[in-house]
Amino acid sequence: MARTPTFVHRIQFGLFRLVEAVVRRLSWRTVSRLGSALGLLFYRIDPRHRRVVRGNLRNSDLALEAAALEPLSRACFAHFGSLLGTTLRQLQAAPEELLAITRIEGQEHIEAAFAEGRAVIGITGHLGNWELMGLAMSLAGRKMTVIGRELDNPLLEERLRTNRNRFGNTMIPKAGGVRSALRAVKEGRFVAFLLDQDALNQGVFVKFLGRWASTYPTPGMLAARFDLPILPIASRVLADGTLLVTAYPPFHAPATGDPARDAWVATQRMTTWIEQRVRENPGQWFWMHRRFKTQPGPGRPGLPPEAWMAALAD
Repeated sequence: MARTPTFVHRIQFGLFRLVEAVVRRLSWRTVSRLGSALGLLFYRIDPRHRRVVRGNLRNSDLALEAAALEPLSRACFAHFGSLLGTTLRQLQAAPEELLAITRIEGQEHIEAAFAEGRAVIGITGHLGNWELMGLAMSLAGRKMTVIGRELDNPLLEERLRTNRNRFGNTMIPKAGGVRSALRAVKEGRFVAFLLDQDALNQGVFVKFLGRWASTYPTPGMLAARFDLPILPIASRVLADGTLLVTAYPPFHAPATGDPARDAWVATQRMTTWIEQRVRENPGQWFWMHRRFKTQPGPGRPGLPPEAWMAALAD
């Protein structure tokens, strides 16, 4: 059911359109630099998110020295500011503009996954510029069906959804997303998941950056149930401002006859792959997210049996 915009929603949308009109007249490099500067400003005036970033970094197993926390925290804010700016800039960008600032490598891995002739489970994380990555993939002919949370402002949500879908991608609202994802799989589509979000009590616990992290089991469950190829894809913003999208070798969930175990092992392997990308490029991961908010305890999902964890070494 469509949500009715409130007066505040309309004010927010009006301001958004004003900023969008200004940004559209600027170059990509200028927008990126202004966004980075804005991100660094928020690093100084937003203590709540600054604490979240520092806490996530401090409690991860990146083995960071105390002196490294502030520079990496600042890099996170600067990157996210640049991401917001370039996302605004790309809303009206023509296909040739987007193709000029993106490059996809690992095409052989993409072809290998689709050569199986079935649906493909794509996994990625909040690394680099995931919004631009989605457009780049659809422009390259690999249209994705993506599950995502709707924005609180319905006017902004419609604007963002229009941008995400304009080259053939399809967005599935997170509410009811499992049923829609199952339908997409049965239709043989490319179903992609941003898997590095806290799943609250709806998830399963897997290890991520040295800590337990509640993670949505849907992609692992679908991959295990239908024996689908899992295609990992990451993006990285390069020094010149262009985006490198990299596809990695596809893999399959184990098939032991135990659906819960196979789905968990697949989820852990997907999460481990995202962790490896974060370790390679920590300044471009979304440390502002309270990824570890949900921890084991009463009323929470149970931890995996030791036998399941041991299976990862097989």
